[in-house]
Amino acid sequence: MPLPKFDPLLQFRAPFNYELAGKNFNIIMDDGNEFFVRFIDGENLQWSENGGAFVWRKYECLKGETDLYFVHIIVSTEKGKEVHYSMVLDVAQDLVTLVITQEGLIEPFERLIKVTPVFGAIKYPGKALTEKRHFFTDRMTGRRIEWHYSSGFFKMHIYYKPTLYRLPKVDVGSFERRYAAEEDPAEKERLKGWVDRFNIELPIYPFGEEPCFHITINDHFNLFCFCEENETRLYPDHSIAGGGLILLQDLDRLVQNGIGYGLGSYDLTTAYGVERFEPDEVESLDSPYDNTNLETIPCIYDLKF
Repeated sequence: MPLPKFDPLLQFRAPFNYELAGKNFNIIMDDGNEFFVRFIDGENLQWSENGGAFVWRKYECLKGETDLYFVHIIVSTEKGKEVHYSMVLDVAQDLVTLVITQEGLIEPFERLIKVTPVFGAIKYPGKALTEKRHFFTDRMTGRRIEWHYSSGFFKMHIYYKPTLYRLPKVDVGSFERRYAAEEDPAEKERLKGWVDRFNIELPIYPFGEEPCFHITINDHFNLFCFCEENETRLYPDHSIAGGGLILLQDLDRLVQNGIGYGLGSYDLTTAYGVERFEPDEVESLDSPYDNTNLETIPCIYDLKF
């Protein structure tokens, strides 16, 4: 009997968490917006912005640790373009980091997402709003972690700079061997597409490099985000890439939970990491990319380390 095929981002995904059911939060953001959130049950919430009427929304939640949650909400759809909120709800410190993700804002690359992180805090009646915040960090710079999303899918993240991460060179031979051994016609055709793509792309762009940011949540957790902007711009026909990841990373246990975007869709995902200590050859190479006018994560141009 053939083994079941898994979506490469979903096989290791942790169970959704329902501990927020029945809880309410008044959230004050540093950009001046105020939200009130009622978690009705494990899948539905009511959401009010700036004193407006409550609206019902579905939500999904993955847990980081005690009183630390990654919550995903699709807030609105404007002209067919979804607006996503990925929220790190840090009840232990009364803090919130909100990552706003919007589609279709970067022409002519409609598949690219645009990402805006905003810091804030939870307000309680009779208690002053804490002045503490989550904050941008460079503490991951120089680390290399191989993240496994399923039994057959992993990616090495080389945290090359605070606002750029790199991927090692692609082992085209492994794809060619999988292509030769594959018996399913649809999967064989898919693998052939990857082999052809890499053979064209690698002589020009020998490794991956993409914009990113890191946010310190606490001593043990980071929030990491990157977008596949350089890769997307290699393909003006929009046939490749367009995705990104927003991940709450447990740096002690090397587990990350979050959301992956790609080709107009999204999935919540979990990965398990293995730290690699030997430098990769791409770390010493000059970048072939022009990273001066990237549009997916504007905040990286303001970060000073």
